[in-house]
Amino acid sequence: MKAILLLLAWTWVTLPLGWGVYQSVKKSQPLFSGAVEVKK
Repeated sequence: MKAILLLLAWTWVTLPLGWGVYQSVKKSQPLFSGAVEVKK
């Protein structure tokens, strides 16, 4: 029972954290590739 709760707790933390890291990397790609995107 404790192992299941521990797995659920880790999943609860890891999924949003992973999503945030993915979004950050995706949005920072132009900074490192030299491309400039202008938003209007």
